[in-house]
Parts: sequence; structure tokens; C-alpha cells
Amino acid sequence: MYEIIAAATNLTALAVIAFIYAAYIKNLRSVNQLKDSQLKVAEQNLKLWKDKALELERRAPEFIEKQLSERIKIREEELSRLAKDSEFHVEQIELKNREIRSLRDSIEKATEYRKSITVWDSEEKDFVEVSDSNLEQRYIGSVCVDTASLMICDPWYPKMSSEREAEEFQSQTHMYQVINSGELFCTDDEGDSFSSELLGFEEELTVKDMVGSGLIKKIEYNGNMPAINSSYIGGDMSDPEYKKIRHLSFINGRLGAGISISIGADGVYPVYIEYYKDEMQRIIIGAGN
Repeated sequence: MYEIIAAATNLTALAVIAFIYAAYIKNLRSVNQLKDSQLKVAEQNLKLWKDKALELERRAPEFIEKQLSERIKIREEELSRLAKDSEFHVEQIELKNREIRSLRDSIEKATEYRKSITVWDSEEKDFVEVSDSNLEQRYIGSVCVDTASLMICDPWYPKMSSEREAEEFQSQTHMYQVINSGELFCTDDEGDSFSSELLGFEEELTVKDMVGSGLIKKIEYNGNMPAINSSYIGGDMSDPEYKKIRHLSFINGRLGAGISISIGADGVYPVYIEYYKDEMQRIIIGAGN
């Protein structure tokens, strides 16, 4: 009797073990199938992004120019070989010549597009892309320089009265320093993207973005005004550190008051204006005499 009970117990134990083992194997297969599915999705996503990156690269004017230049070289090499047997390949030679002319036209258009600029078209009431060749350049005079620098600003800003400045420009709460140039500026809004545009960075970058990307850093500020003596448009703007380009500030440290450019030497500098359809588009300062 004891042997029968022991045998039944062992059979029951083996059945339980077999059930657990089968469930474990089934679970492993499910996990493997899930991982295989995830791997396939990841591979598909990777291929999709690679295709998108390649498509964006192929749209670049530099890529188009390179591709066209390589195709022209291939056609010219084929033409050179065919020219040796010109009596038998007149039609092929003419076909290749037409291909080369077409490719040259395409590469000229691509180059022209790369040199194009955006201007305001008063007739279209919109901004349009035009080539440099469509702009008319006119000489309007010269400026004398005795401090090896030029300043571009609204002439009213340096002459503002202290009463008007107090009314127009409130004290800001934050001050930042540009890492590369050491320039300072103030703002109240860390989500403001206007400062990045005025500093020549990407226009969509906010102050918070610029801090995160290492372009600027926050420094202590006690609210004093003028906030930044070295760049204040109404001050003497004396700065012991040489900066080729300085972004001038208002009394509260906000940017936009002007730009000071060190041009390297004193002299007389010619000034030109480029017009499109008789409307001013760009101002150019030439080399000094």
C-alpha cells in the first residue's frame, strides 16, 4: 500500500513539474517573439530615419552641385572616348553634348539658388528669393573713421533723456554672459527668443535653450542701472577687452540698441546700398582708403 501511495505522489510531482516546464518554455517563446517584433520595428524606424536624412542631404544645393559636377565629368570622359571614333558616333557625340549643356544649365541654376537672397517685393506684397544679379548697387557716399570702429544704431538712442529711459526701460531680473565673446545682456523672460536673434544665433533659441546648449551662462545681477557700462548706448562704452563685434544695450541691459564693429584701421570707408525694384535691401560698407 505504501508503494502505491509513493508512486502516486511521484507521478503527481512529475506532472506538476512538466506543467511548470511547459509554461516556462511557452513564456520564453512569447518573450522571444516580442523581442523579435520590437527588433523589426526598431530596424524599420532606423531605415525610415536614414532615408529621411538621405533625402534632406540630397536636397542641399551643395549636394546637387556635387552630383551634377560628377555627372558632367563622366559625360566629358565618354565624349573624349567617342571623339576618337567620331565618324561612327556623330549622333552619340551630339547627344552627349546636349546632356552636358543641360547639366551645365542645371548646375548654374543650383549655384544661382545658393547665391540668392530673400527680399521684400512691394508688388507681390511678400518676401521672394532673388539672385544677387537682380540687385542694383549704388554708391551713396563715405564715412570717416578715427577710432577703427563703426557704430550702427538709431541716432535717437544715444540722446535719450534719463527721464525717458526710466519710463521706457524697466530694470530686468536676469543677467547672462555669452561664453565665446564675454558679452553681457539682461532679460526678464527666460523663454524669450529675441535675444538669440539679436546676438546672431539661431532665431528660435530661447534664453533657456542657449543656457542648455552652453552658448551663455547666468551670472549674478543686483538690478543696478546702467546694467552694463561697457555696452550701454548712452555711456562711454569703454571696454578693456577687445571685441570685434559688440552688441550694444539699453540702460536696463536689454539688447537691440545698436552694434559696434571694429574694422581694424582708421580711414575713409565707402558705403553702398543694394536696391531691388528701386527699394533698399542691403547696406554694404567697403574697404577703407
